Amino acid sequence: MSKFPIKYFAFKTKFKVVFCLFFLLSSKSFAQKNHYIIIDSIAIEGNIRTKQFVIERELLFKKDSIYESADLDKMAVNSKNLLFNTNLFITAGVQWEETRPKHVKVTVKVLEKWYIWPIPFFELADRNYKQWADLGYKLDRTNYGLYLFTYNFRGKNETLKLSFINGYTRNYGIQYTVPFLDKTGKYGFDLNSSFKQNKEIWYLTKNDSLQFYKNYLNTLIQRFENKIAFTTRHNNFLSERWELEFDKIKIRDTVRSIALNPNFLLSGNKQTETYIKHILNYEKRDNKYYPLNGFYIRNEVTLGHIKGDTASLEIIKETLELGLYKEIHKKLYLSGFFKTRLSNEPKPFIPYNNFKAFGYKDYVRGYEQYVIDGHGFMLGKVNLKYALLHRHMLKTPIKVNKRPVKLPTGVYINLYSDWGKVFNNQWAKSVYNNKLIQTDLVGYGSGIDFLFMNDKIFRLEYSLNILGNKNFNLHFDKAF
Repeated sequence: MSKFPIKYFAFKTKFKVVFCLFFLLSSKSFAQKNHYIIIDSIAIEGNIRTKQFVIERELLFKKDSIYESADLDKMAVNSKNLLFNTNLFITAGVQWEETRPKHVKVTVKVLEKWYIWPIPFFELADRNYKQWADLGYKLDRTNYGLYLFTYNFRGKNETLKLSFINGYTRNYGIQYTVPFLDKTGKYGFDLNSSFKQNKEIWYLTKNDSLQFYKNYLNTLIQRFENKIAFTTRHNNFLSERWELEFDKIKIRDTVRSIALNPNFLLSGNKQTETYIKHILNYEKRDNKYYPLNGFYIRNEVTLGHIKGDTASLEIIKETLELGLYKEIHKKLYLSGFFKTRLSNEPKPFIPYNNFKAFGYKDYVRGYEQYVIDGHGFMLGKVNLKYALLHRHMLKTPIKVNKRPVKLPTGVYINLYSDWGKVFNNQWAKSVYNNKLIQTDLVGYGSGIDFLFMNDKIFRLEYSLNILGNKNFNLHFDKAF
């Protein structure tokens, strides 16, 4: 892999230039103003557990600094959005007032979330609700267990997560995220390790659908996944992440038989994977968990080494995604999204286990029941939504410190249209009758989204596609 880092550093430099040009072109030119003010003090209220420096890191205001008065309102709104995006608070507010001529006091008020969540866990093991329905709503195709979350550990926005999952997938894992290695908040790290086992395996894609094989007695596949990442936050909006991932996969001989898929792994029944990833992210959305205003751009480059029992290969992936969100009228929001991923095509082939495109995390709405494999894709989405409720504070019978707890709630109806295309030069359409590769996919429909606690999402959607399919789907994450 020695030649890849050299190419990559040159590649990274080019992308930093693109990022700088993007920011310069998207920023407004400011006319010279005469009215300047001084921030005399910043008062923070409501943080019971959260350390003060964690909140101050999100504020665009700095004590004893000088700003143009015309910029204060915009700075207050952006600071509020940054506080929401920490996912630490139910509500957050930033206000300023002039205490004497050209001198201002900033007041920050927050209401903290609950931070310890022992959550009984239940989820569908299949890719989505549509696939689970097509396979007969079977309960043995679900996962259940316990998640133990400790958010805002030590008051520094650290997260400790333990997973104890059984059912279709046996999954034991630990994750520890530290965004603040020091009070400047510039550096952080993330550790993640998990062990997973399945007695059923998705061994092949045929007729644009997954093919399953199950063994009731023996484990067919097991994965040991480990990841460590170091983060740099250059400013309130721009962050950089270096990630090292090491995975080990083992399958039973039955899976790689000619009857199932001899190309499931690169060679043999064991495979190790090592990845180095660099992620550059510019985030300026009002709520990254359910955005309505703002934009973001994210670029990821992955250098990978895959080793089987008797063969190995090196792979490079480039992934770029953009999102733009805007309120075009009162309570009416328009948003757009584009994502593309490309990779090299190493010999002898990319293993089936590593050859995923649409049907998993990425998909065209209206095609949830299909799986389309490939080494690259392009995906575009457009959404028009209307807020029936927006950040409505729902009263609950629960009380904390003798005060009733109110939960921020939103309800949004929307219309949407998606387009996507998967590139696959490795396997011809005729090999397994996968007709949707190298095909323009168009889907459209309408739905309703429910938002709780600023980040808990439940979506109901009814979609159509150009194949004539009509689909009803449930999702538990944002569309984009």
